[in-house]
Amino acid sequence: MSAPPHRRAVRSTRPAARPRVRIHARVRADPFFAFRQAEKQSEGFGIAVTERISRSRSTFILAWFMMAAMWALALSALVAAWLIVRRRRGIVRPALGWMAATLFALVGMRNAAPGNPPIGSLLDHAAFFWAELLVAVGLTMVVVRGARIEGGHKD
Repeated sequence: MSAPPHRRAVRSTRPAARPRVRIHARVRADPFFAFRQAEKQSEGFGIAVTERISRSRSTFILAWFMMAAMWALALSALVAAWLIVRRRRGIVRPALGWMAATLFALVGMRNAAPGNPPIGSLLDHAAFFWAELLVAVGLTMVVVRGARIEGGHKD
């Protein structure tokens, strides 16, 4: 996802003198973005520079790794819940603690995403919301089924 080009223009107010002006632009940039000069034009007594701003490669790698980790955590919690329910183990407190911790750890992991993306970003729709849903479903399955087994209900 790259932002539209950013354009800077510098013009001289004295066209007859044709002054030579050296301009240094220092952009204090976020390390999660890469700045590249797209084009440079000379327009009369002015210069126009168009810059492209895009996310750096390391940002993309970290974001994709975070999405993969969220899916791995969610699927492992769901498989563990399915095994507990299938084997009629009752309420397994360490598993419940792990699933509840994973549920809240995903929120912290999402908030540590590079660039602090707003809610509703690609990271949320591709991994975070789904991971939260799968862990919550697994946790609820274990609690409901465990309560029924330990409460003496036969299925």
